Amino acid sequence: MGTSPAPTQRQKIRGDWVDVPPVFIVGCARSGTTLLRLMLSAHSRISISSEGAYIYRLRSRLASYGDLSDPRHLKTLHQDLLPLLETERFLSVPSFDQLLDWVEQFGPDVRSIITFYGTWQARMEGKERLASWGDNAPYHVYHIPFFNHLFPTSKVIFMIRDPRDAYASSKAALGYDLHTAVGQWEKALLDGALAESYLGPARFRQLKYEDLVTAPRERLQALCAFLGVEYEEGMLSYHRSDAAKAVARLNHHKNLLSPVFTTSVRRYRQVLTREEIVAVHNRLYSPMTCLGYLSYDEYDEISRDKGG
Repeated sequence: MGTSPAPTQRQKIRGDWVDVPPVFIVGCARSGTTLLRLMLSAHSRISISSEGAYIYRLRSRLASYGDLSDPRHLKTLHQDLLPLLETERFLSVPSFDQLLDWVEQFGPDVRSIITFYGTWQARMEGKERLASWGDNAPYHVYHIPFFNHLFPTSKVIFMIRDPRDAYASSKAALGYDLHTAVGQWEKALLDGALAESYLGPARFRQLKYEDLVTAPRERLQALCAFLGVEYEEGMLSYHRSDAAKAVARLNHHKNLLSPVFTTSVRRYRQVLTREEIVAVHNRLYSPMTCLGYLSYDEYDEISRDKGG
């Protein structure tokens, strides 16, 4: 994957894009953030980038590059970020000259540079009337205060999935053990709940994976209203997009080339052992019941043996 050619007229920088609010799709691993990203990006006014690992490189190391208004320092930063952009399956990566052009107009601070890379795909796709751009790295759920500080009008969509299915998927796709998967699910739930209180209902939405795949049109209509755009039927054809083809080159995302399906719901029964299922229940019986993943009778049977 090479860098992009000089921008055509449709790819030129839109001065108003620097003020377009981002939306961050977050959750635990294998909770459906990439599926939702592709659905939203199929909208003519929304562009969600692939998982933004480059953001933390920027945050932790930006000062080490020196004055980024100096093109030499900016070029070093860009070269360091290129491997991350390629790994994240950007459809194309911007050239240094395109980054320099942006920085000359909007400055070299971290907010500006994140916005440059975050809106890049929208420019390549010619999305002139951009309403939202964003990122779908699930682990952004652990850094909501950082994004709120940079982007005070940003919004968050928090994906939740049955922890048994999330573990089964991460076990098969990523090699996670039970302790890691359950711990990440629990921490994501805690940080997501706190983010909802922190941001308020106008900027935060919770969405269950199961609801998205069983009633995609209705859930996308609600999310479009949340983001201030009209629903477009083409969002359900996400699997035909170049973005889906790019990310599906990763083996654990190959199913994204298919229309939305429900066979992934409760699939844990074919993947996990009985002992693993019991272990998940014993650790997460209370939040699972609150979220509807366990019945009260199941909860009662487990919890009465736990005491205080």
